Parts: sequence; C-alpha cells; structure tokens
Amino acid sequence: MPDSRGYLLPAERQILLQRYAPVLVLFPELERQAPYPDEGDAIYTMRGSYHPRAVEFFLQEARPRYRPLYRLSHPQRWFRRRSLQEEIAAVSLAISEAQVEEAVQAYGDDPRYAGLTAEELRRAMRTRLIQQELSQRLQGFDLPLGRGDNIAFWRRYFKLLAESAPDVRRCVVYGRLVQGRAPLDARLSATEALLRRGLAQGPYDVRRSRVALQYWFHYYYDDWANRHEGDWEVITILLELGEQVFAETRPLDELTLLTGVQVLDVGYATHEDGYRRLWTDVQKTAAGRPLVYVARGSSASYFAWEIEGYPASARVSLVEKVFSLPGKLVRGRRIFGRRWDARFSARVTGQDPKNVDWVAADPLAHDRHPSGPDNWLERLVPPPCRGVRRIPSTAPDAGLDDATYHLETDDLFWLEMVHEYGVQWGQESPLPGAQGPKGRDPQRRARERAEIHQLAVLETRLERALLTLGQVRWDSEHAIPELSAALKPLRPRNLQREGCFPRSAHTPIYTMWAWILKEHPEAWPGGPGLWLRLVFRRLLYPGPLQFLRQSPEPDPLLARKDPLYHLKSALALVRRTRYEVQQAGSKWDNPFAWVRHVCQADTFYYGKKRQPKARADLLPLLDCVDTEMSLE
Repeated sequence: MPDSRGYLLPAERQILLQRYAPVLVLFPELERQAPYPDEGDAIYTMRGSYHPRAVEFFLQEARPRYRPLYRLSHPQRWFRRRSLQEEIAAVSLAISEAQVEEAVQAYGDDPRYAGLTAEELRRAMRTRLIQQELSQRLQGFDLPLGRGDNIAFWRRYFKLLAESAPDVRRCVVYGRLVQGRAPLDARLSATEALLRRGLAQGPYDVRRSRVALQYWFHYYYDDWANRHEGDWEVITILLELGEQVFAETRPLDELTLLTGVQVLDVGYATHEDGYRRLWTDVQKTAAGRPLVYVARGSSASYFAWEIEGYPASARVSLVEKVFSLPGKLVRGRRIFGRRWDARFSARVTGQDPKNVDWVAADPLAHDRHPSGPDNWLERLVPPPCRGVRRIPSTAPDAGLDDATYHLETDDLFWLEMVHEYGVQWGQESPLPGAQGPKGRDPQRRARERAEIHQLAVLETRLERALLTLGQVRWDSEHAIPELSAALKPLRPRNLQREGCFPRSAHTPIYTMWAWILKEHPEAWPGGPGLWLRLVFRRLLYPGPLQFLRQSPEPDPLLARKDPLYHLKSALALVRRTRYEVQQAGSKWDNPFAWVRHVCQADTFYYGKKRQPKARADLLPLLDCVDTEMSLE
C-alpha cells in the first residue's frame, strides 16, 4: 500500500516505472553513416543517429564551467579546474550532520523520499545537500571540441565508445516518478494545512492519486540546425491511482497495483514544446509499451513514423538573420562554426521543405497492441529502410548491445542537478538555439515557486470566503452584515501581512473589492484608506471624465449586486494566473502542467486527411543505401 500519507513506496514506484518504460525506435548507430554530413542531407536517406547514453559517458571528458561569483572568490580555478570527483569530494566534506538533520525535517513530507528508512533518508538528504552546494560552484559542462563541427563530434563519439568502460558507454534511459502532494479528500481545511507548511517541493496542487512517469534520454550531441553538445529529451506519462490502491493495507504487488492504475495523457517533448495524446491513441507494442520515434540528429520524440517527416524549425532572431545574409554569398563555408549559406538560412527560417525531423520506421511494425492506433503505411516500408528498436531490460548487460537499454531509476544525481539547480549541458553561445539544455535558474525557480505558493494560499482565502457566504441566506438588494467578517481576510493589507498577495493578483482583488463596495459598503466598515479608494474608483471608472463624474459605462454583467459573483470572478482570475506561472519551465518542475497545458494538440490521428495512393507512391523513393554521403 502507499504509506500513511498516500505516497507510493519505493517498490511500488519501481513497478510503475518498469511497466510503462518505452520502446525506442531509432536510426541505426553506425559510424560510417553520420546523421547530417556537411554536404547536405537527402530526404529519404537512411543514416546513423546518436543513441541515449549514460550521463557519465558525456561527463568523462566534459570540463566544468564555474559560476562567475565562485571564480571571483576562487581565482585559482581560472588556471586549474578540478575534476568532478574532486569537486564532489570537497563539497561532501563540508556538509555537517546538523545540515543533514535540518534537510530531513524540511523534506520529510516529500513524496520522492516516502518509504525510506531513517538511514536511507539521511543518505538521500546528504546527496541533496551535495547537489545544492555543487550547484553554487558549477554552472555547466563543456566538451573540448568546438561546437558546430558535426563530423568531428561524430568521430569522437565512436572513439569514446570504443575506449569507455561498459557501465559508462551503455545505453541508458533515466526514469523519474513525480506524485502529487494535495490531499486525497476535497476538504478545504486539508489543503490549507498543506499550504501552511510553506513552499512545496513539486506540484502541491495535484492530488496524490495523480502520478507522472518521466523518462529522460541524454544524448551526446545534437547536430540538427542548432547544433550543441549534450541534450536532454523527455516523455511523460500521466497516471491516475484508483481508490483500491489506497484502500489496501499491505505493500502492493505488481498485479494489484497495475489493476488500480488508469493511464491518462502522454506528452512527448520535441523542440520548443511537444505533443500530447490520450493513452488510447498512443502506438504501443504488443506488450503495451509506448513507442517513441526518435528524430535523427535532433533527438526529438514523436508518436509515429511519417514518410514526409515532421515540420520543425529553430527560432530565428535578428542575429541569425544578419549573419545569414552575407552567408548566402559564401556558398557553403562555415561562419562561427555553422553553415550560413542559402540552404541553411532557408532551413532555419522554416522556408525549406527539408526543414523537418526524420524518424525511422519501426523494424517490427506488426508488433502492435490491438487497442491502439496503427499505421498501415509503415508496414509497407522495406526492411533495409527501417530503423532499430531499443527495449528496456534489467539484465546485467542491458544497454551494451544494439537492442536494449538500461532503465536507471536510482542514480538520478545529474538529472536532478539539471532539474533542481539549472546546471547547463553544453557551451554557452550568443546564437539562439545553440546552447545545450538546462533546467530552471535556481533564483528564478525560487521566485516562481514563491509566487505560485502565494497564489495558492490566496485561492484558499477566496474559497473560504465563498464557503462561509454560501451558508448565509441574504437578499442582494439589502445590506449583508456577514460580509465584513467573511471578507476581512481578503483585505489587501491583511493579505500582504500573510504574504499571499503577489503583484500579479493585485488587479483581480482590487477589482473584486471595487465592485463589492460599490453595492455593499458594509463589507468594509469605515472603508479603505484614501489610496485604495482612488485605486478602486479608477477600476470602476476607467476614463478621465468617468473618474471625475463617477459615471460608469453601462455593463450589466459587472454591475451585478451579488458579491458571490465578484468573489468567483476573482478566484477564476487568480487560478488562471497561477496556471500561467506554472507553465514556465513546467517540463522540469511540474510535468502535470507540462502535459496538460504546454504540449500542443497533436493532429496526426485527429482529423488529418490522408492520401493513401499518393503516399504509397512515395515508398519507392526511399533510398536506404547511401554510399555517396557516408564517411567511407
């Protein structure tokens, strides 16, 4: 069973992560076939592609990039960089037992650490403190090669594969489970008690019955239009735990747990955002595992194979447009490590039909779950034109062959460094789209979480007022004595005193008070101060003449005398504001918000008109030999 708070135990988290681990469909990883040779790329060419590897494979030759303030206080780091092992060892020695104990108290209610013994929890907190302190020193990691030289990275990649230890070079997918923290019941008092504990780690506004499974893929290099070293991609699966899961009084075995699970939405990350589908519309293997089609070069994740590819484009700014203009005259030479000729300019601006993400066809296209959608055209692709599969495996040699990957769910140290502390993978660059990925900046993340928490507390204040007034019988045409006591916690000064009145909520609250006081001055005996009176009048009478004459424009909807209407309007606006703040960086911080609100609507199976005859005629054009552009 989940623990007494409703959080999944470690063994139960492992069951879910292993059950829904995806099957990857990739282009073959062949040294003689680079993904994008500098001479260009044929549309239907079967090339090689990077496969996801262990993070240690990248870090074994990455150089740490220190934060500017740390360099100023430690000038010796300009001349001698420590290895990552030395940095971690130095940080670990500086952590005291008092700090560990304080972290145990702060994160004891975090779902990620549910079910751990006291000693396991202390070890986890020590690791977290190491990450926190390390992030104060390190800003990112850089590879020694100059960015933009695709062939050099490709050759270096295979040289490292041949030289690296098996546990370093193996193919790895990192699995992470995120569980909601909101109480299972709908009582407002339970939500208020949770919020009184302070800033939450993770999605506190999602019920504990909701679970997000994230599968992260780390690639050595991205050689699409933006070209950067180190790349993190992700897919997210949203689950709903049934009541029977929480009703059990014993640890759940696999059959019992999976029987009580409903799979909802699935989100695949592409470039700027991603795509979303219902679980029933996701292509799955016969064993029920989702299929992830990995784009060649860019490593974006897609739901299905498309012979025309997927439209994709890098963001274009003034810098790229300026540099692309003289590049048209150079005709193929490199500028700042990138090709700025006419073809590349067209690709990056989205005006070239080659500006697409290509995914390989599934080598086992007949291996499909009967309840999911199917792509009949994919079955017609000849075997030489199909890609390869990598499936999850728990065998000791998982990920060392060409057909499996190791699912890592315990050692998430570096994934959490990106997720929690914004450490960057790849060199910094002034060119748009040319930087490696990173999580949220820690300072910005703290500000966003603080604002989200303040808005959530404000929501509960509004809900409490609605609940109180909902139990009162009144006539809106007459004075309502109960308004004063019910709305007193919502007065701006009281909200500021409690720290739940961020600037983004000022307008909804001020507007609510302006309209309520216009019809029911008894809601605030004595009325607000002079400054607030002017603010309220400005909201009621927005025009200069209206402000002076106090003559509002006719607006029967906003002129309603029912105070509950204005309370509900303020609550809706505050909630919308919180959702908007949550969307920023939600792929890292709140996967529930990312899948629900950020992912674009996918139209591949939803209304897209097919032309079977024309599309079938394209199959003979597939060129899978490609000897002209290989590295041989």
